Amino acid sequence: MINRRNFVLQLPLLHFLYFLPRVTRGFEIAAVRIWPNEEYTRLAIEHLEEKIKIQYSNEKNPDRIVIKIFNMEITKKNFNKLANINLENTPIKKISILNSPTDEVKIIFHTNPSTRARISSIPAIAHYRDRLVIDFIPAKKEDKLLSFLENYQKEKELNKRAEPQKGIKKPIIIAIDPGHGGEDPGAIGKKGTKEKDVVLKIAKRLKRKIEKNPRFKVFLTRNGDYFISLRSRIKKAKRAGASVFVSIHADAWIRPDARGASVYILSDKGASSEAARWMAKKENLSDLVGGEIMTKNDEIAKTIFNMSTSAQIKNSSILGKKVLEELSTVSHIHKKTVEGAGFAVLKNPDIPSILVETAFISNPQEENRLRNGLHQEKIASALNNGILTFIKNSKLRF
Repeated sequence: MINRRNFVLQLPLLHFLYFLPRVTRGFEIAAVRIWPNEEYTRLAIEHLEEKIKIQYSNEKNPDRIVIKIFNMEITKKNFNKLANINLENTPIKKISILNSPTDEVKIIFHTNPSTRARISSIPAIAHYRDRLVIDFIPAKKEDKLLSFLENYQKEKELNKRAEPQKGIKKPIIIAIDPGHGGEDPGAIGKKGTKEKDVVLKIAKRLKRKIEKNPRFKVFLTRNGDYFISLRSRIKKAKRAGASVFVSIHADAWIRPDARGASVYILSDKGASSEAARWMAKKENLSDLVGGEIMTKNDEIAKTIFNMSTSAQIKNSSILGKKVLEELSTVSHIHKKTVEGAGFAVLKNPDIPSILVETAFISNPQEENRLRNGLHQEKIASALNNGILTFIKNSKLRF
């Protein structure tokens, strides 16, 4: 116990300690990336702190989203990494960063009116360190899916007026899903070729080929470089009224000599091989790599989409075989049979769904071919032929 005399003697020391500067850690930023798109703009701040304590608020007049990071300070170098990002085509007007006297970093995003924020702290995964991920959702976001459905409805009405009612068949909608995107680059080749870029180019080529037949309409789950969660891809295809779902990928393997195309379907009996299990596990991590954390509501949605039927899996297998046959005419085949595993993006009730690995981007020769527009065109033609053959011979009503 401190007596009165000792307390008086220690007063100068307590006074000195009180006025010592508080020790705070520097908020070290590894990288800042921004991904604008019509639905929302995703900003990822990759940092070197394993755990950060944050608080955020939406403020009005003027509209601002304020994030406080406690027990941190920011240096000029890290300040510039965040302050100098390109805000073009985003709902963010400017960014202010302050070191508060109360030992916190305050980041202020000055936004367009009624912009909402969705904020997550994502733990380190794959090649990323811990990230603070902020989605800026505009007040009036452009809904590409709604536009697709509206245009589809208009065309249907025009067809009704232009032709006799009898004998008209409704358009068949094909959902093409370019894998990965935005914060999730997918696999990366030795020359720096990113899976997300290659598969988007192939998907757009495939769209043009399919739509040469006026009876077909193609819905792309993404048409730019931005992230879409696996569950959103499923939901969009279902809302669009898709009859077929094809997810396009170009994966990597630990050995650079691995080569060839493969086709996968959903399996309700476990993976058909260890490689298929590994591939599904890797692809299913896409949400976390892309900066998505599953909420309780998402868990409910996931359970609903897990209820795929045996009929859907059977039809997916038939579709997969047709596509694999066509791919064998333009590419080496890695697996000569359709493989199955628990791919989350294929859990699409009642819609025949396949995942196509067009090649191994980790193989230098295949990476070169994937970069080549002519080879992309050949892959798109093979996919187109396989899809059309399936629809032509299927007993399903389209």
